[in-house]
Amino acid sequence: MSEPVTAKSQLRSEIRACLAAMSAEMIQSSSMAIVKHIAAAKDLLSGINTIGLYSAIHQEISLSALHQLLPEKKFAYPLCQAGNQLAFHLVTESKQLLANSMQILEPQPSVHPEINITEIDLIICPGLAFGMDGSRLGRGQGYYDRALEHFKGLKLGAAFEKQIKASVPHIPHDAIMNYLVSETGLFATTPLQE
Repeated sequence: MSEPVTAKSQLRSEIRACLAAMSAEMIQSSSMAIVKHIAAAKDLLSGINTIGLYSAIHQEISLSALHQLLPEKKFAYPLCQAGNQLAFHLVTESKQLLANSMQILEPQPSVHPEINITEIDLIICPGLAFGMDGSRLGRGQGYYDRALEHFKGLKLGAAFEKQIKASVPHIPHDAIMNYLVSETGLFATTPLQE
């Protein structure tokens, strides 16, 4: 096993254990603090019309309150497709999402129109860990790395403070975040020096 893969696996295990120790109340209150930081980021949101969100699974941050806090914005949610690909669909309310076979809430293609990722201005990304340098450690399937490979808009990593490190193990094709947000605030990342 290569060194980056081993380091990624070790950090994934560490972060999963850390998240499992969080209470539902702590996750909910931190999620609300995070969505308020996003909604208050007027400079970041200036000129942003469409935001890519995700539906929280396990101990992830819930972003659904952004629908109420930013009613003037359009929101697109990912739909998992064959080959570990994501397609984004416009959704007006998070309660319209339906659980798939893995119990992940997703848009319904018959109801929610698909949009090209180029029509999205900002994508808020989930992850197990993030680096202040913009590095991101996902769950290991590469959905977001593939989706964001040619994405020209802004990328914002959403994380609990305990998920943010100076840097996380990454390889060249891993998506790099422009901003991070946690319960303590929103900030621009410091670009990676390769």
